[in-house]
Amino acid sequence: MSAAAVSVQQPRPLELVHDSTTIQAQLAPGQFKDDYPLLPVFIAGVIALAGAFAFVGGIVALISLRYSGVLAP
Repeated sequence: MSAAAVSVQQPRPLELVHDSTTIQAQLAPGQFKDDYPLLPVFIAGVIALAGAFAFVGGIVALISLRYSGVLAP
């Protein structure tokens, strides 16, 4: 058997922190980097929380008005 010489490429060193220039260079022309990826989640949470409070507040208001005579026919 003959030993064949195999050339092995060394992997690139790891980049633990990307700077903004390398990220912008990797993006396609129509893409953009999202600086705050969780912002839509928090906005949706605030809207859902406001809706939940309005729903529960409406039920509490109807229950409190039930015995006051305002809703009597």
